[in-house]
Amino acid sequence: MNTFLSELSENEQEIVNQMRKLIVEIDSNVKEKVGNIMSSKNCFVYEEKGVFKYGLAKTKNHFSFHSMIMYSDQEVYKFIVENSKGLRIQKGCVNFSDVYKFPLDLFKEFLTISEKADFSPVINHYKRKKWNMWNLY
Repeated sequence: MNTFLSELSENEQEIVNQMRKLIVEIDSNVKEKVGNIMSSKNCFVYEEKGVFKYGLAKTKNHFSFHSMIMYSDQEVYKFIVENSKGLRIQKGCVNFSDVYKFPLDLFKEFLTISEKADFSPVINHYKRKKWNMWNLY
């Protein structure tokens, strides 16, 4: 599996692997695969029923945790905004300059809240969109 892990120090690899483990343990509905997220290559992508839910990426300047839950659920977004210090929050992602800036206890709590949020509207939206695209031809 060719990912950004090989570019990291052993300590960074350990933390990223802990994050990966937390994602699949807390949200057992997701499956991990390697893919691209926006312009980042060889990222860890987490899908539920074939729909992107989370992503863990490394760009040239920072790490990024992408979350469709954060994007689609205002309470989840509000939680991370109110509890983050030293993290750059965008509409659907959390950017951090190094792996130590996103504390694992906060990451775990964020995932626990995210897992409880209803993701079915997002799944249904993308399933309908795919179905409509397939039926255009």
